[in-house]
Amino acid sequence: MIDAWDRCSAFNDELDDTDTKVFYWNLHGAKPFWEGASDQVFVEDVDLMFANTHGGGWFDSAVYTMWDDGDLVHSTNLRWGNEGVGLSIFASYACETLKYSDDRTWQRWNVAMKGGLRIILGSHDEVWNSDTTDEVGEDFADNIQGVQSLRNAWKDALSDWHFDNDAAAVSFGNSLADCESRRDGMTWNNYTSFPRRRDGDVTHWCYVAWEDV
Repeated sequence: MIDAWDRCSAFNDELDDTDTKVFYWNLHGAKPFWEGASDQVFVEDVDLMFANTHGGGWFDSAVYTMWDDGDLVHSTNLRWGNEGVGLSIFASYACETLKYSDDRTWQRWNVAMKGGLRIILGSHDEVWNSDTTDEVGEDFADNIQGVQSLRNAWKDALSDWHFDNDAAAVSFGNSLADCESRRDGMTWNNYTSFPRRRDGDVTHWCYVAWEDV
C-alpha cells in the first residue's frame, strides 16, 4: 500500500512537533518484534504505536499482515505493556482487527491486554486505502495533541468525505466502571494516570464502534 507511507510519515511529522519518535519501521521481518521475544526492542520501547497494514478478524485471533509473504501476527501471541517503557496505546489502520459482530473480542484480545496495554484503536470492519485517507495518521496525531479523548480523536481521524471507514476502540479494566472510564476518558495527556491492569486484574472489556464515519 503506497498510501501507507504517506499515512505513517504524516503521523510522525505531526507528532514530532510535541513528542519524540523512537522508531519508524516498515514491516519487513517485523513479526518477531511484534509477537516474539524481541518485542521489547521496538514495540515495548514506546508509549504509542501507530501501524498501517492489512488486517482481519479470525475466529481465534486478530491478524496483521507483515511485509514478508505469509507472515501474520496474531493478537493471541501478543503481550504488550510489561517490558521496557511498555506500550500503552496501540492504534492500527487495518481492517477487522477489532471485530465484534461474532462476540469474540475478548478471545482475540485478552491475552495482549493482560500485559498492561491500556487501549486499542482500530476498525471493526473496513478501512479504505485511498488518496482521501492519506491524512488519517496526521489527523490522529493532531487530534491527540489537543483535548480530545483517544477514542474520539481516532473516530475523527478516520472520518473521510469520500470513503466510509469503520472505527472502534477497546479497553479493559478490573470492573465495568474502570473499563468505561479508560475507554471514554483516556487522552494523550492523561493516559499514565490510569494504572496498568495485568493478568487477574483484567476482568472486563469495553467497546465503542462507529459505522461509516
